[in-house]
Amino acid sequence: MTAERCVACGEPSSVLEKVVPLKVESGGKSTVIQDRRMVCDKCGNVSYVGAQISEHERAAAAAIREIEGLLSADELQRIRAKYRLKQTDMEQMLSTGPKTWTRWERGKVPQSKAADKLIRLIAEDPDVARRLMEQAGIDNPEASATFAQIEADAKLISRAAIRAELRRFQDGDIERVVDRAADAAFETVRDARRQAAARSEAA
Repeated sequence: MTAERCVACGEPSSVLEKVVPLKVESGGKSTVIQDRRMVCDKCGNVSYVGAQISEHERAAAAAIREIEGLLSADELQRIRAKYRLKQTDMEQMLSTGPKTWTRWERGKVPQSKAADKLIRLIAEDPDVARRLMEQAGIDNPEASATFAQIEADAKLISRAAIRAELRRFQDGDIERVVDRAADAAFETVRDARRQAAARSEAA
C-alpha cells in the first residue's frame, strides 16, 4: 500500500503497510497471529484502514476461539442453518443483544464460554432448540417445519430400533419384553433425535 502522511506525527510518506506478529491473549493463554496494519516508520504509530479492520477483528477472534476451545464462526452458521433459524432467532433464544449473533457468525467477536456451552447443547439436542424457540415466542414457519420433520424422523428411528429389540424375544415372557423395550426406548429416543437432527443438517 502506498505510503501516506502519519496522523500522529504528521510526517509525510512515512506510513507503510506491514504484516507483523501480534500476540493474542485470553484466559492466561496466548497465541500469535500475523497482523496486517499500517505503521509509521517515524513514530511507530499503528492504524488499520479499509479491509484491514475486519481482517484484524476476525483473526483476533479466531485466535481467542482456538485458545478457549470455542465453536468457530462457520460452526455457528451450520448449527443455525441446520434448524432453519434466523440470526435474530438465535439472539432471542440466547437472550443476547441485537446483532450479537451476527458478529459471532461473521467471526468478528468470539462468543462467551457460557453461550458456547448452550449453543453446543442446541446443536446436539433439537428438542432443546425447539423449546428455546417456543419460550422466546419466535414465529418461524421454516424452523417449526424442520423441528416437526426431525420429530417425525426420530419416531421412525425409535420404532425401528424397538422392533429390532422385540424380535430378539421368542419365549413370550411379557415382563422381560416390557422391561427391555422400556430400556431400549429410553436410550433410543435420545439417539433418534440426534440422528434425525443430523439428517436435517445434511439435507
